[in-house]
Amino acid sequence: MATSKSQRLVNLVICLRSTNAYLSADEIRRMVQGYDECENDAAFLRMFERDKRELREVGVPIEQGASLAYGSPAGYRIPARGYELPEITLTAEQAGVLAVASEVWREGERAARADGALTKLTAAGIDPVREAGTTVSVEDPAELTAAAVVAEAMAEGRVLGFAHTAPGAVESTRRRVEPWWTGSRHGHWYVVGHDLDRGEPRTFRLIRVSDVRVERTERTVAVPPTAEVLALLDNALSRVNPVVEATVWAADGHAAQLRAMARPGEPATRFGRTGTDLELTAPLGELSSLVAAQGADAVALGPAELRVRVVSILSAAEVSSR
Repeated sequence: MATSKSQRLVNLVICLRSTNAYLSADEIRRMVQGYDECENDAAFLRMFERDKRELREVGVPIEQGASLAYGSPAGYRIPARGYELPEITLTAEQAGVLAVASEVWREGERAARADGALTKLTAAGIDPVREAGTTVSVEDPAELTAAAVVAEAMAEGRVLGFAHTAPGAVESTRRRVEPWWTGSRHGHWYVVGHDLDRGEPRTFRLIRVSDVRVERTERTVAVPPTAEVLALLDNALSRVNPVVEATVWAADGHAAQLRAMARPGEPATRFGRTGTDLELTAPLGELSSLVAAQGADAVALGPAELRVRVVSILSAAEVSSR
């Protein structure tokens, strides 16, 4: 998969900041992931010049100077004295882009340097994860890949195009969205934005999208405040996966994850076994999966919609095992 622009810029910053010496263009081309995809020297130099200009425009102090080695070409670096961050602030959108880009880096060979970049931000009083409302973790690599492309579209203020397969649908439909936010809720990644096909805000789960592309069309609708965007996300999730107050019986010595999520419960003997009635507040979908995974060691006592979902999951598992 081709390296996205946001990934390449993060790679370049980390490379130039990691040394006090001036690095030549050839050295930078060899060291920075993304430049190796250029077809020839001319294409690399054009891309490198654009990247330097964009980084300088946002305040990254790229210096040019001579190498210590006699006869070596001029090189580039980011000096430590000019890269202090106390007075730099990030919007939630920018912090979200950085958080996603850092997670993409964590999948590569330069994981330690990516962690160092986030550590430096934290030391400056900026927490990209907290500011963006983003949990930088993901179970499915496809979600992470999609999130990186969404972040690129957000950073460039462009329209995002993708194929979306709705729950229960067999075929996908092409959608075009002006992305406002990407991040995770309850272990799943989402994108929230202005749906150009529907003419209103919409939320999409990233595991249900594919063929994600940044289009040339620029964003036309102003990005709402982050609090409003996250409220839209929470409202959308509450409709399809409401948070419920539930009571679940768990047998002694079992259901450790449910017990960790629950408030202090009361001992209860049920179904001929000793256990505990657990009181939980959790999303209906995730809770029903956790209860069903325990088999006979956990039983949903209420509410009714939780019992129905658990029975449905267990019934489907029984049919598939035959």
